[in-house]
Amino acid sequence: MRFLGVSALLAFLAAGGSAIAQNIVIGQSAPLSGPAADIGRDIRDGASAWFERVNAAGGVNGKRITLVTLDDANDKTRAAENTQSLVAERGAVALFGYASATLSVNAIPIAEKAGMAFFAPFTGSLSIRDKPAVFTIRASYKDETERIVAHQKSVGATKTVVLYYDDDVGKNNYETVAAAVVAAGGAKPKGVAVKRGAKVEAPALEALMADSPHYILATTQSPPVVDLLRMMADKGRQIPIVALSFVNPDELASLAGANARGTIVAQVVPTPRALANANFTVVKDCADALAALNGSVLNYTTLESCIAAKVLVEGLRRAGPSVTRASLYKGLESVGKVDVGGFFVTFGPGNHHGGKWVDLSMLSRGNTYRN
Repeated sequence: MRFLGVSALLAFLAAGGSAIAQNIVIGQSAPLSGPAADIGRDIRDGASAWFERVNAAGGVNGKRITLVTLDDANDKTRAAENTQSLVAERGAVALFGYASATLSVNAIPIAEKAGMAFFAPFTGSLSIRDKPAVFTIRASYKDETERIVAHQKSVGATKTVVLYYDDDVGKNNYETVAAAVVAAGGAKPKGVAVKRGAKVEAPALEALMADSPHYILATTQSPPVVDLLRMMADKGRQIPIVALSFVNPDELASLAGANARGTIVAQVVPTPRALANANFTVVKDCADALAALNGSVLNYTTLESCIAAKVLVEGLRRAGPSVTRASLYKGLESVGKVDVGGFFVTFGPGNHHGGKWVDLSMLSRGNTYRN
């Protein structure tokens, strides 16, 4: 049994098998093992930190929030199996924080059939944004690309090539990025596809460099970008890389080391280092909550997950004294514009995509990001 929410299991047994009567159960499938385990654990912990703070203050209408997390090892088939268990067996009233569009694509129809919200997936892919169950708090990859292209154009960098995954989601992301480049007045960029989960080989690097682009626009997670940076360093060749937020900025900084210096990454939440920034009090709120949970230091992923949890709690408060899947769905649509500490999200009927905030940061000395 791949059930990692021990506290939820104990609550379930103590309630004689009716945990949903005592707790508000939020379901999550996440990669807690395998190569993507760091991001999966961060998504889980960022949300758990805020839910535990809410629970310590009395919960929502006197009920505790329990996050039940099942390991999918970054496999979409397991993510779908986990989703079936969360919906049919665990009593989840919403699904939360799936780590990518690929992990979400087979889970969303299950949420739709159950009439429940699929909340805050960690992706800006347009491939899942037309699904009525999906609520997002982050900007889309289209929003990110528009910001990237405008910035690069301002410094004279107008010619790009796109690195993307050779699957349906990856191809959709390429088309999203390419369309944004064209809309900004550029020519449609060439794309170079790589296999998800495979090491990037030299022919891919040569294809990316073939037309002497001003920069490579990466739509992948961090491993392919790290591979490219290392190969370019070994060959003494350098083309700047600008990456969408999907790259997982913290992982990129830790894996690539000095090779990544100068790489630009689009960010969809404020910097987690801004603890004293009065404009973003959410950063200190989430840093304190995470430290209380497990002593960890806040990063971009845990901050995004904590922000998502704060917004979800607003929906829970509007869902009524007895939270159901239907009442929470309606509660989220009734949130309107909510400020969770300098980060604003707006939901309403027909508007499930609440955030458009994008900033750009550059990896600098000490493997830290500078905005």
